Amino acid sequence: MSLVKQLIKLNNRKLIAKPAYLSTTARETFKFEELELELNATKPNLPEDTSKIPFGSLFTNHMFSVEWDSKEGWSRPKIGPLKPLQIHPAAKCLHYSIEIFEGMKAYKGVDEKIRLFRPEMNLNRLYKSAVRSTLPTFDKQELLKCIKQLVSLEKDWIPKSTSASLYIRPTFIGTEVRKNFKSNINKKIFLMT
Repeated sequence: MSLVKQLIKLNNRKLIAKPAYLSTTARETFKFEELELELNATKPNLPEDTSKIPFGSLFTNHMFSVEWDSKEGWSRPKIGPLKPLQIHPAAKCLHYSIEIFEGMKAYKGVDEKIRLFRPEMNLNRLYKSAVRSTLPTFDKQELLKCIKQLVSLEKDWIPKSTSASLYIRPTFIGTEVRKNFKSNINKKIFLMT
C-alpha cells in the first residue's frame, strides 16, 4: 500500500483511545462553564474597513488559553488580553516540534449573524493530531464553546464582507522543559484571532 493510501486510511480511522499517560485521577478535560474572563479595558482601535486588513497583520485584543499537566490534568480555561507567551528556551515545542495547529474562520452573514466555517471538522483534525502527537485529549465540544465565546467577544473584528473573515488559530504545544523526548509533563492550548 502506498504511503498516501496509508495516510488516507489513518486519517479516516476513528480515534477513541485516550493516551496512556493521562492519569485517571487527573481532570480529563476542561469545561466551558469554568471559563475565566479577564477583559481588556481598552476598546480596539479598528480600521474603518476591517476587510482591508492584510491577512495575519493584526490581532484582536483577547486570546484563549488552558494549561495541562500530568498530575492535575486540565486547568480552568481562560480568555484574557492578548500577550506574549512566556516559554522556557528548552520547551519541547522549540526542540522536538511538539506543536499542532488548525486554521478556522468566522464570517458575518448578510443577516449580521456570526458563523464559524466547519468548526467540527477543524476540531476533529486537531483532536486526531493531538492523539498522534502524544498530546492529551480534550472534549471537542467544550473547546468549541470556548472558541465561540472568544469570537463573540471579538465580533467587531469580523469584516462585514463576503470576501473576508476573522482567522482563528487554535494551537497546542508541549511546554515542558526537558532535554529528552519521552516526557509528557506540561502542555498548553491557546487561540488567537
